[in-house]
Amino acid sequence: MEMIATTDCSWSHNTDTAALHSMIQYTELKGMSLVDVMGYTAQAFKIIIDPEAVEVGSYSHFDWKLHHEEALHNLGFSVQYAGKQTNIPPTPEELEEGIALVQQAIDRGVPALSWDLFIPEWGVIYGYDDNRRVFQCRDVRQDGELPYEKLGRGEVTELYVLGITGYQPVDRRSMLKGALELALRHAKEVLPGLERSIHRNGIAAYDAWIKAFTNRTVESFGNSVNAVKVWDAREFAVKFLDDVVANWPEEKDRDSSQLRELASEAATHYRIVADRLGALVSLFPFPQGGEPNQEASATRAIQLLQEAKAAEIQGVRVLEQMLEALS
Repeated sequence: MEMIATTDCSWSHNTDTAALHSMIQYTELKGMSLVDVMGYTAQAFKIIIDPEAVEVGSYSHFDWKLHHEEALHNLGFSVQYAGKQTNIPPTPEELEEGIALVQQAIDRGVPALSWDLFIPEWGVIYGYDDNRRVFQCRDVRQDGELPYEKLGRGEVTELYVLGITGYQPVDRRSMLKGALELALRHAKEVLPGLERSIHRNGIAAYDAWIKAFTNRTVESFGNSVNAVKVWDAREFAVKFLDDVVANWPEEKDRDSSQLRELASEAATHYRIVADRLGALVSLFPFPQGGEPNQEASATRAIQLLQEAKAAEIQGVRVLEQMLEALS
């Protein structure tokens, strides 16, 4: 019997959204669940893969500023950020700008998002000591102190920090509409910045993944990282859609039954996607990675990805119908 990975959606392998969820707990949306943050930011519907090796950085190969700004704007937040996606250490002036932004965010009572604190993943900076020139930070590796001078000078020497600067309430219907628009754009259009990249997003990412397995050029660790992150996202997509079915409120002068029925149908398709990706995760467990270029494993992976792609195409079709029902 084939094993399928499981999760209770109480935490996420997608560390930027998990970090955003932590930040949001100090805002007007305190109490918003991780499932809702994953869904209403459209992170639950995201996938980016390169066709050559499924390299480890595929999942983060997007315009961070644009993505995080759009995601948080859909929840009602305005943001400010500092740094560049350059793999170049910050200049002294850029470092001071980043330090100031983080301090201002914390002074407003909300942690700041940061990249590569103790590991090349996203985490939060939640405190600082100006006398000792250290930040208090947390990511998936550790919770501890980071000297100011190490900000943007971690394993990949790249400064990126983001702070929430304001909030304007957004009603639930508008949030869902915005999330569906973001999800559909991601599924069907080339992301800004990827026009000249080999990386592919959305439905096309499945073809890129299949190509790497077909050519037997898959990087073991990178594949395991991307598999667990995309699987994790789709598990949240299912839970998010299930919550729409169970908890979408009755609205005055609107019939919400169609929306709930469509959400249920979409959840069925994304359940298939999550299960196929869960089988992929079990085949190539993180972080060991298995043997992705071994004949039998690669053949099975291609089958799983083809089935996941087919189900995702159907899921996207229903998301389009949900968006129409909201319009």
